[in-house]
Amino acid sequence: MLFIEPHAGPAPVIQVIRSARHTVDLSVYYLAYRPILDALRAAHARGVDVRVILDERPFGLKPRQVQKEYREAVATGAVVHWAPARFEAVNGRYAYFHNKYVCNGHEAEVGSANMDYSAFHRNREYLYVTTNGAVVHALHAVFQADWTGTRAGPGPRRALVLSPGSEPDLAAVIGQPGNVDIESEELGDDTAILDAIAAKGPLARVILPASISATDRRNVRLLEEHGVQIRLLPTRPIYLHAKLVAGSRYAFVGSQNFSVSSLNGNREVGILLQGRDTRLLRQQFHRDWVRAGHG
Repeated sequence: MLFIEPHAGPAPVIQVIRSARHTVDLSVYYLAYRPILDALRAAHARGVDVRVILDERPFGLKPRQVQKEYREAVATGAVVHWAPARFEAVNGRYAYFHNKYVCNGHEAEVGSANMDYSAFHRNREYLYVTTNGAVVHALHAVFQADWTGTRAGPGPRRALVLSPGSEPDLAAVIGQPGNVDIESEELGDDTAILDAIAAKGPLARVILPASISATDRRNVRLLEEHGVQIRLLPTRPIYLHAKLVAGSRYAFVGSQNFSVSSLNGNREVGILLQGRDTRLLRQQFHRDWVRAGHG
């Protein structure tokens, strides 16, 4: 089931935690939202094994903030690990443990939302909750690999859009026949993605937040020269943090930004959707497109 923030609130994540019978595995860039911490604590109290993986060096956060995040996660009773070193920004290398998902033995949530107040009350985010066994199994496999510091292998890619290595998948979603609608917090620097958008020309509509960087603004002008339609969404009252590509055949939602590091270096997780979910995503895109045009 598709959920759209900030309207859905934290319920999609909390529901997956509450429905857990034996295990909860939560993997996220940033965890600081009290209702989710309380749900993890309650799950642990009823005998559920709770595991959490966090990014040790999230961009822009001071070490004391990260240590507070870690202490509060541990206080729920969860066993908490930092992300594998290859997904941490160290020694001038920009890589992050940027995925956002939670799974139990039979259900999972995956999307663009970090687990903080802004995600559920201020941001445009897309979350998807599913009992699809292939997706749940794939997320568990990725979690277990990151928990043990090993490689997930090719298996999870049959059900997930997984970084590192998701650049071809995202380019293919953009390049599907017909019109394509894109929402992204960043336009990014990945040439394969920029080329795929440019190749769509006027068949592509892109919404970005009005706060984009000077580099993104230069790339906006280049894409507009190819006929791509682009609008900037005001950052209030809703901030565009979503990562969405929706076409006539299928859609993508997940944690990936359109940058080289996000697609080829980070740990990121997304999912492909079809049918009714794609229609709902395009309807929400249209509402945001109209609002951006009036901004």
